[in-house]
Amino acid sequence: MLRSFLLLALLASVASYALGATPHPLATGLVLWLDAADASTMKLDAQNRLPLWHDKSGKSNDVTVDDAAGASLPQRVANAMNGHSVVRFGGASGFLGKTIRAAKGPVTVLIVSRRLTDQAGGKAWQRLFSSRPQIADNDNVAPNFGISVQQTTAYEPTISFLELNDVPIGPYAVGRNVVGSSEHLRGDIAEVLVYDRPLVSQEERQRVFQYLADKWAVAIPTLANSWTRIGPLGTPPKQTNVNLPLSDQANVGQWILDTKFSDDFNGAALNAKRWHVNDGSGSDSLGRKPALFTPNNATVSNGNLNIVFRKETLPEKYVRPGYKDYTSAMVRTIERSSYGYYEARAKPMNSAGSSAFWLAWTGLADNATEIDIFEIGGKTKNAAFDHLYNMNTHVWATPQSTEHLRDGSSWVSPWRLASAFHVYGFDWQPDTLRWYVDGVLVREAKNTHWFFPMQINFDSEAMWDWFGIVDDADLPSTFRVDYIKVWRGGR
Repeated sequence: MLRSFLLLALLASVASYALGATPHPLATGLVLWLDAADASTMKLDAQNRLPLWHDKSGKSNDVTVDDAAGASLPQRVANAMNGHSVVRFGGASGFLGKTIRAAKGPVTVLIVSRRLTDQAGGKAWQRLFSSRPQIADNDNVAPNFGISVQQTTAYEPTISFLELNDVPIGPYAVGRNVVGSSEHLRGDIAEVLVYDRPLVSQEERQRVFQYLADKWAVAIPTLANSWTRIGPLGTPPKQTNVNLPLSDQANVGQWILDTKFSDDFNGAALNAKRWHVNDGSGSDSLGRKPALFTPNNATVSNGNLNIVFRKETLPEKYVRPGYKDYTSAMVRTIERSSYGYYEARAKPMNSAGSSAFWLAWTGLADNATEIDIFEIGGKTKNAAFDHLYNMNTHVWATPQSTEHLRDGSSWVSPWRLASAFHVYGFDWQPDTLRWYVDGVLVREAKNTHWFFPMQINFDSEAMWDWFGIVDDADLPSTFRVDYIKVWRGGR
C-alpha cells in the first residue's frame, strides 16, 4: 500500500511539471526549506544582498546572516541556474539558524550547490551545512555534523546528501561553519532541504532527488539508486503463515514455495541432491587464507545447518599455500536459482569468523556476479561492528569488462547480531533488489547487473582485513541456519 501511494505521489509530481504547476518536495518531516528560486522568501537590500532567508517548510526556521558580515552579505543572483535564481556566497559570510530539534533522532539533508570558475579559491574545506549542538566538538564528531565542499576549484551543479541517526538538529549554519569565521563557502546554493526523519524507501529518496534534479537541471547521484534504513526496525510484522515470506504475510506477491531450493534441515545429514559441501576437489574454493574449507565443519543437527569455524592443525600440503591453524566450511546448492524471495532464519557465530548468506555464480568467464544477503562479523575487536548488517552486490566480469563493480551498505542493528536467531530475507526481482530483517525492509537498490541464475551459499571465512583476527578463545564457534525458504512470485 505504501509503495503504491508513493508511486502515485511521484506520478502526480511529474504531472505537475507537465501542467506548469510549481512542484514541491516531500512535505512529511520537512523542517527546513530554503529555496533560492522563490524571491518571496528573501529579505533583500538595495544591492540584492540577503540578511534574512525565510524557511518555506512552515516551521518558521528562518536563517539570518551573522552580524560580522557587513558588506559581504550573500547575494541573490537572478536567472543563474536553469532559469532560477541562486544565493551567492563570497567566502566571508553565511546564515545561522537556531535549534530545530534538541532531542537526538534521524536527519536527512539535501543541498544543491555549485561553484563557477571566478568563484574558485578560499579554504580547502568549505561548509555547505553545519550543525553543532556541542560547540566544543568538531562538527565531524556526532552529534555534530556537516556537509563540506572539499575543493577550491569550480564544480558543476551538484546534489549533496547526508543521512544520520541519533543526532540533534542545530544550532546550524548554511554556507559556513557554526563556530568561528573559518570554512565559509565560495559558491552558489540553490536549495536546502532538511528532514527530521529518514527517507524510508527508495521511492521516497528518488522522489526528492528527482524534484531537485528536474528543478535545477542537475544529475541525480548514483546513491539515489539505493536506500538503506537508518535507525531501528520499528514494529516487525507478525508471522501468521509460515508458508509465506515474513515481510509479505498478506501474499501480495502471490508467492509459491519452491521446494527444490527450500530446506528445513530437520534430517540427520544434508540432502546430497540439493547441497554441495566444499571439499577441496575439482574447482572448489579452498577458503579465505588462513582458514581452510573442510567438510567436517558442515553438519546437520537439532534442526539446524551448523557451520563451524575452529582452530585446527592442518596437513603440510595445505600449509605450504598459506592455510594454517584454522578451518571452516562452505555449503552451496548444486543447481542455480533465479528471481524470487529468499528467507533464512539464522544465528551468526559469536566470533570474528564470518557468517554469510549469499548468492553467486562465477562459472562463466564473461558473466560472474554475487549478491551478499549478509556478511556478519559476530564478535570483533570493535563492539560497534558486531551490530553491522553488511549487504553487498558484486560484478566480477561482464561480456564487456572484467572491472570489479561493487555496491553495498550496512544497516546498524540495535542488538548484537550474534545474540539470537532472526529472520533474514532477500527479494530478487529483474528491476529491484530488497533486503529484509525480521520482515522489515532495510535496503533497496536498482537491479543493474544481476539477471542470471546463481547458487545459494552459506559459509564462514577468515576475513582478517575486515573483521579482524579471530580470538582463539572464542573457538570453536558455530553459524546456525534454521531453514532456507525460496519462493517464486507472480509479480
